[in-house]
This record gives sequence, structure tokens and C-alpha cells, in this order.
Amino acid sequence: MIRTEIQIRFNDMDPMRRVNNSSYSTYLELARLDFCNRYLQVTELDDIPFVLARVEMDLKASVLPGASIFVETWVSAIGTTSWEFSYEIRDKKTNELYVSAKTVQVYFDYRAKTKKPIPLKFLKSLEKERL
Repeated sequence: MIRTEIQIRFNDMDPMRRVNNSSYSTYLELARLDFCNRYLQVTELDDIPFVLARVEMDLKASVLPGASIFVETWVSAIGTTSWEFSYEIRDKKTNELYVSAKTVQVYFDYRAKTKKPIPLKFLKSLEKERL
């Protein structure tokens, strides 16, 4: 499981004095970037080997100003050309669950503009994070 610390920014807040629901997608994106930094050597945007195909989130509680949060990410399913990340956004101090989410990524070659089967080397990286 990958743990990504999140810094809540002022512009993440909404007029109701909580983290706006659209900010949670950004936190998931940071967690995917953390995965890329651990397992991939990305020097150009075209080197990113996937496209985001689906996002689903369940908001369990509001993140309020002053909270310290993190995202835990793991691989929950692997197919031939796609895989699923699961996430939990939690409070560092209390471990309260704020958000549970899933995303589906499709292995994609941006230069060829086509999806492809997940290569063995990348598949091994996914299997390391599978729960």
C-alpha cells in the first residue's frame, strides 16, 4: 500500500469551510503520481503509460480546516489492458475515513494513440501493490 501525505491548501476549501468535493479528485491524482514516481521513469508526458477511464468516490465525512490527511493507494484488480486503484483518504491523527474511492486506468501508448496489453514489467509493479 502506498501512503501519500496531502497538504491541504487554502483554495481546496469551499464557502462551507470544508474541503470542496472536487479537491478529492486532485488528491487521488497526487496518489497516482506517487505511484508513477515509485515505479516508472517518466521524463515526458508521453511516457505516462495509462489513461484514466473511470473515477468513483464515496464521501464519508468532511475534511475541515486544520486536518492532516493522507491517501492510501493499492491495486485492487488487474485485467489484460486495465487495472483498478483503490484509495482511502484518512486523518493522520484519528485515522477517520473521509473518502473511499476507485479509479480504472487503461494501459495506453500515447505515441501510437492506442491501448495495449499491460507489459510484464509494468504488471510486476502493479502486483507489488495489489491487496
